[in-house]
Amino acid sequence: MNKGTSSEYLPDDIRRNWPDWVAGARIEIGLSGGLDSVVLLHLLAALRGEFDFTLQAVHVHHGLNEKADEWVFFCTALCSRLSVPLRVEYVDIDRQSQLGIEAAARKARYRIFSDGLCDIVALAHHQDDQVETFMLAALRGGGLRALAAMPETRPLTPKITIWRPLLHYSREQLEGYANKHGLDYMEDSSNQDSAFLRNWLRHQGLPVWRKRLPHLDKHIIGSVRALQDELALLDEVVQQDFEMICEGGFFDLTRWKHLSVPRRRQQLLHYSKLNGLGVPTPAGLADFTRVLETKRSVSAEWPLPKGKIYAYRDRLFALENGWDKACLWLDKSENQSGQLKNLLKKNNFTLERYSLGISEEVLNNECIIRAVSTEDVIETAVGHKNVWKVLQEHKVPTFMRKHWPVVINTQNQCIAIANIMVSVHYASLNGFIPYFDKFNRFVLEPK
Repeated sequence: MNKGTSSEYLPDDIRRNWPDWVAGARIEIGLSGGLDSVVLLHLLAALRGEFDFTLQAVHVHHGLNEKADEWVFFCTALCSRLSVPLRVEYVDIDRQSQLGIEAAARKARYRIFSDGLCDIVALAHHQDDQVETFMLAALRGGGLRALAAMPETRPLTPKITIWRPLLHYSREQLEGYANKHGLDYMEDSSNQDSAFLRNWLRHQGLPVWRKRLPHLDKHIIGSVRALQDELALLDEVVQQDFEMICEGGFFDLTRWKHLSVPRRRQQLLHYSKLNGLGVPTPAGLADFTRVLETKRSVSAEWPLPKGKIYAYRDRLFALENGWDKACLWLDKSENQSGQLKNLLKKNNFTLERYSLGISEEVLNNECIIRAVSTEDVIETAVGHKNVWKVLQEHKVPTFMRKHWPVVINTQNQCIAIANIMVSVHYASLNGFIPYFDKFNRFVLEPK
């Protein structure tokens, strides 16, 4: 652990606390060229011979600083000197982004990190960064997850983990290490601009508070560790609740209602995050919770930054923005006619065996795939039935019905309703039914 302000213990401390899970990993360092990332690169490069890992680096050129090209040159020379492969990625940052320049640049960096051919992205955040992150969260009214600041490790993608090995060390220690080893590094002039709240906090706010409270950093770091423990416990409870709610293979609102109000809200947050729909506003979360709680059986929708959550027949369904891009039959600019077998393959359908399904002969005929119309009818064993009515009987959610794919012939007669049934007029024993896998969860009452 941290040994005062001396830097001489830093390499030994890193060795002693080296995590077993890093063994055999491909590590890519996020290299800005500043003090922190230069120290991390030098440390890990020196440890390559002692531990089983491969090392590379990535530098992101944001184009926001007049010296950005110099940083590329510096990082390239440094990596060459240390025999570390480097990739340089160029990104365009929208200076008018509603996120703000800092947040937009961070988003771009993490997108680049996610594209790396590695197992671990090593970032050089240190203890001073942790203190600043906590204070920013507190000043902005953040909740537990924000106040818990930066974890030492977290998933970046299903295959890549973020690792912050310097999080227990101060900037002063890193400066001492750089001086001892004669390391050069680049200074970012924008870090002095107090128009950015983090910079104001670093250069003006925290120095004043540290004079008044000499142990401020120690106390904040202690609080962060306690909050991270509490967050880990909360995450365990949330996961257990989620598994209980989804035991039947779907988000069951009847089970959800057995939870306390705070746990209900956590489940809605978890479901949104799990489906990549973004973070809701507190007001939006409270409103949707209230709607679900006050009606016995509810149909409702909850707009989110990256999609929507729908409630239907005591279940929740999540749809990302652009989900319909996979539904080629909804694109009116595309010609969705042709030999049925080829047409189904083109539209990413599979053919499943079905007791009374489409015959091989019909599969070779010219057909059309399109979204259902309210005028469509299909021939059943008991006569003609409106396709919309069939969707209702199979409890297809209201919000999905207008998108449902049907197969029709050149005379506009309905041959099949995907995932549900085949017209008896075109059916043969042990035939096939068109099946669009992503829609199966919307057939709540298969027959």
